[in-house]
Amino acid sequence: MSLRTRLVISFTVLLLVVVVTVGFVASRSIEGILIAQIDRLLVGFVERGPFPGQLIPGPDEVERGPFHRDVAEVVLNKDGVEIFAAPSGFADDPDPLPDVSELPDRTEPVFLAAVDNSLRYRAVVIRFPDGFELPGGVSIAEGITVVRAAPLTDVEAAGNRLFQSVALAGAGVLFLGGAGTWWTVKRSMRPVEQMVETAEAIASGDLSRRVPELEPGTELGRLGGSLNVMLTHIEEAVEVEMEAQDRLRRFVADASHELRTPVTAISGYAELRRRGGLTTPEEEEKAWSRIESEGRRMGSLVEDLLTLTRLGQGKPLDLAQVDLARVARNAAQDHQVIDPERPITVIATDALVIEADEERLHQVISNLLSNVRVHTPPWTKVEIALVERNDDIVIVVADDGIGFPEADLDHVFDRFYRADPSRSRRSGGSGLGLAIVAAIVTAHGGTVEASNVEGGGAKIGITLPRRSHLD
Repeated sequence: MSLRTRLVISFTVLLLVVVVTVGFVASRSIEGILIAQIDRLLVGFVERGPFPGQLIPGPDEVERGPFHRDVAEVVLNKDGVEIFAAPSGFADDPDPLPDVSELPDRTEPVFLAAVDNSLRYRAVVIRFPDGFELPGGVSIAEGITVVRAAPLTDVEAAGNRLFQSVALAGAGVLFLGGAGTWWTVKRSMRPVEQMVETAEAIASGDLSRRVPELEPGTELGRLGGSLNVMLTHIEEAVEVEMEAQDRLRRFVADASHELRTPVTAISGYAELRRRGGLTTPEEEEKAWSRIESEGRRMGSLVEDLLTLTRLGQGKPLDLAQVDLARVARNAAQDHQVIDPERPITVIATDALVIEADEERLHQVISNLLSNVRVHTPPWTKVEIALVERNDDIVIVVADDGIGFPEADLDHVFDRFYRADPSRSRRSGGSGLGLAIVAAIVTAHGGTVEASNVEGGGAKIGITLPRRSHLD
C-alpha cells in the first residue's frame, strides 16, 4: 500500500470518527435538553399540583373527540395496589402504562419502562401521607402514592432524527473530505514521486538527473535543493573516480609497455649469447653495452615510478631553507656538462630563499632542462628566470624551439604523455619527466603551467610559496 493511500485512509477514518462522535454527542445533547424540560414539568407537579385526579379531562374535552394526554398518571394505595390509572397518548390509541412495580424512594425524576418495554418514561413519584388535605377541603384518609410519567417517545425520535441528519451530512463530508484529501495528498506527494523517479534513474546509471526545482521555503523545496547539491557532488566524485581509474589503467598499460622494451632487449641479447650467436669479442661487447644501457633505462623508469608513487602517497618532504637561485644555477651547470653546446642562461637575484626540499627542486629544474635537451636541437637556447611575486617565487623555464602543439598543452604533465608523436623511446624518454615536475610542485603547495612563447618556443611557469603549506 502506497504512502498516499495510507494517508487518505487515515484521514478518512479520523474524519469518520469525528462525524460519529459529533452525531452521538449532538443527539445525546438534544435528548438531555428535552428530558430537562420534561423534568421541570414533572417537578412542577410535585411542588404545585395538579393533585390526584386533576389531570383527568373534563366533559368538554371528551365531547370534542379523541383527546391527548401528555402525562400518564397511576395512583397506588398504601399497600401498592393500583386504584387509578390514566394512560398518556390519544384516547383511541393510548400508550402502555409505566411499570410501577418497583418505585424508588427519592422524589427526583427517574426513568421507568413501560409494562411491555415498548417505550421509556420519565417519571416522578409523589407520596401523600394519611389525612393529607387536598385543595377544596377534600382530605385523604389513607396515604396514597401518585406516579406521573411523561413518555420519551418524541424525545428519542428527535434524537434519532438529529443523529440521522448528522450521519447524512457526515457521509457527504466524508466523501468530499476523502476526495479533497486524495487530491491534496496527490498534489503534495508529486515532488516526492519525482524524487523517487530521480533516484531510480540515478540507480540505473543516469547520474545527470536532478530533482525538479520546488518552492525554496518549503520542507520539500529545501530537501530537493539539498538532494541536487548532493547529487552534483556524487556525480563529480564518480567522474573523478572514473577518470582516476582510467588514468590508472593507462598508467599500468604504459608502464608495462615501457618496461617491456628494455626487458625484451635484455632477454634477447642473453638468449643470443646462450645460443652462441655472439661469435666475436666485438659482438659480445656490443651486446653487453646494450644490456647495460637498457638496464639503466629500466632502472631510471622504475625510479621515476617510485618517485611518483611516493609523492602521490603524500610522503613527507625534507624541508629546509633553500636558496632557489643557487639550485637553479647548479642544475644549469650540471646540464651544461651533459649538453655543452646548448646555451643556458639563469636570470635571478641573490637570496631567493624559500622553505622547500632542495633535492626535489633540483630534480624539477633538471627534468625541465632534460625535456628541452631531448626534444629540441642542441643550438636551442634555454632561459631560467626567477622572480619574486608577493609572497611567492616564480620560476620560468623557456626555450626558443618549436613549442608545444596547442592541442597538447592541457596534457603535457600527464604520465607517459608525449606531445610530439614522432618521439621514440630512444629520443623521447619515458614520458614521466614533466609528470614528476607537476607532482613535486603540487607537493610543495605550488602550481605549474605550460604555454608557448610568442614568436616560438615552449615555456613552463612554476609558482612556489616562500613558506611551505605543510607547516
